[in-house]
Amino acid sequence: MYKVFLVDDEELVIKSLKATVDWKGSGYEVAGYALSGEEAVEAVKRIRPDVIFSDIRMPGMNGLELKKRLDDAGVSAKFLIVSGLAEFALAQKAIQNGISGYCLKPFDEMEITGYLRKFKRELDAYRLLPEGEILDLIEAGTPEAHSRLRDELALAGIAGSEKDGLRIMLSVRRDRLPIHEKIPCLTVRIGYRKFIYVMADRDADELMASFDSEDRQFLKGIGFSKRGIDPAGFAQAIQNAELQAYQYFTLAEIFTWEESWQTNDMKSAFAMLAEGDDQAFIAQLDSLQAMFRSGHLNIRHALLLYNDCISQLSRKGRESDELYLYSFEQLAEQFEDVQDMIDDLKRLFQEEKGQIDHQQVSVQPGRSSTFSVMLEYINEHFGEDITILGLSKQFNLNPNYISQLFRKELDKTFTEYLTGLRINRASELLRTTSIPINEIADHVGYKDYFYFSKMFKKIMGVPPRGYRYDQNQNNSNPAPF
Repeated sequence: MYKVFLVDDEELVIKSLKATVDWKGSGYEVAGYALSGEEAVEAVKRIRPDVIFSDIRMPGMNGLELKKRLDDAGVSAKFLIVSGLAEFALAQKAIQNGISGYCLKPFDEMEITGYLRKFKRELDAYRLLPEGEILDLIEAGTPEAHSRLRDELALAGIAGSEKDGLRIMLSVRRDRLPIHEKIPCLTVRIGYRKFIYVMADRDADELMASFDSEDRQFLKGIGFSKRGIDPAGFAQAIQNAELQAYQYFTLAEIFTWEESWQTNDMKSAFAMLAEGDDQAFIAQLDSLQAMFRSGHLNIRHALLLYNDCISQLSRKGRESDELYLYSFEQLAEQFEDVQDMIDDLKRLFQEEKGQIDHQQVSVQPGRSSTFSVMLEYINEHFGEDITILGLSKQFNLNPNYISQLFRKELDKTFTEYLTGLRINRASELLRTTSIPINEIADHVGYKDYFYFSKMFKKIMGVPPRGYRYDQNQNNSNPAPF
């Protein structure tokens, strides 16, 4: 809650102002009041409010003089003048003196509430930690990090009690949803087209109720975690909300806010995939499609199913290592939905049996110019979503052939080369700029902050923030990838 201090020489006016406005609902509390400018100076120094409402005409010290005295004392607060005098000259003078707002008596609740919302947005932006630091706290998972997260939630006007905990909403959209205009929430961008919104359970319930009246297209890419979480459970809650947000990809026929899948045991879900001939395998893919539609399987199952099929192709002797996908974002970028994914898997298996003619995959001489053009494209566009399947379509080459070209020309896989480009660029940006880490992740082609952090630590041995700190301290260059 932000603190408000009221100043007016008439106590009845102060009582009226306190009763007129829903301070708590706007994210504020009235921390004190004074009946004169002189009294206000000492009280404000002690209370340090965030917003001050003051009458402009008072005996002894008027509102503008009070503002100057407080400025000289180093008190920084939003200062709003209230007056019964509708005089433009006074309003103009108030604005010239750095006053944040000017409104007239009798009080208009809507006008004052409008100012309060504006002030709160400005105060939130100033006081809240940068998004990257909030993400680091979530990832750290230590008691100290949890305590700091609770402080951030309090600054944002969010507090979960034992009865009423917290809930996380996640959206997979280009822009963040403007729900802060309806309810108090902490919004953090965690990837390209991916945001989380932390709010109280009761507010999440109201929001879900309002969403229920929207059409399915509006609900696309929105998911909620389970209720009753606290900062210690944020990391898991984000994962749960993300699974819900991708219901559009799995084509779930009934949209639910609570998870409906029956199991997270992948082995039991896909046990039959390892048995029988290819025809039986393809028939099993069709039955799994029905399970996705019924809501019993989620996008995590879809990603594991896809990679399990690629693994089976590898066991059949086909070079398919470069076809693996590693995130929900990659899967959703590669395929329109789970039906499109299953159709493509069927095509791969039919192609393996020779039922579909395809390009010869043996490395042939005279192809270096083609590889050079493709490599130049990758070097220029590695920050975008690049997969070997996408390159296959763009350059009209078989994925296996591209994979073999990388091994022949560079003695490394496509994935190793792409990862090297991305991590080297990320290292350079961490070392030479102050760009927030979540923006660096997006810039180098990682659409999820947490996945980027995991990959960076795997390659460089330290997480991104630790690497930046070490480089700033030591002023030394890292070993090349």
